[in-house]
Amino acid sequence: MGWVVAEASPGGLVRVSLVDGPGAAPGSEEPAAAAAHLVRLQEEFEAYFRGDRREFTVPLDASGTSFQREVWAALQAVPYGEVVTYGALAAALERPSSVRAVASAIGRNPLLVVVPCHRVVGADGRLTGYAAGVGRKRTLIDLERAGATAPRLMPDAEGAGLLTLSPAEAQGVIAALVQGGVPFEEVGPEAAGCAGPEVCVLRFAPGQAPGPIGLALHAARGVTP
Repeated sequence: MGWVVAEASPGGLVRVSLVDGPGAAPGSEEPAAAAAHLVRLQEEFEAYFRGDRREFTVPLDASGTSFQREVWAALQAVPYGEVVTYGALAAALERPSSVRAVASAIGRNPLLVVVPCHRVVGADGRLTGYAAGVGRKRTLIDLERAGATAPRLMPDAEGAGLLTLSPAEAQGVIAALVQGGVPFEEVGPEAAGCAGPEVCVLRFAPGQAPGPIGLALHAARGVTP
């Protein structure tokens, strides 16, 4: 995904970009309030990319016209893990004949990821028009779809989480978990209350976030959930 470059004012985030390199650092004389917004953004971004966060709570202070702000607010209403077309977004704004204007406002979104313009796709489902590149747009969409379908783990008596898999998918999921650095152990089917050996049961430590497990399932299946 490259680097995240962010700027903030005392009122909130002003700009968030995804770039190939760090570039020039913003000025170091930010007021304490502005610096606090950046620290909070870093924490929330780390959780988002782990699959543990779906919404951002950092205050926003981006400049834009009233129409642009209306469009950006509509973007924030698109649910995590879902996509919407430009036409559908224009219709939701009660401006069905203003698709081009809505698309232009989306293209001027200064707060990438935080204001999720990556969730907007073409009428035929194609990924188009993303300031940080279509490759990053695909990564963000895949990340969110995997996170949105992360499995509910069955708790055991010690507070750990159990995931039951069919033998057909177990090998691929285990390989993806290992590659992703997600710790787990294989346990017997009886741990999940299964009478026969026809399932594979994985045990995750208490507190393990489901997001990385969802990403592993997504990678193993090789399809968009």
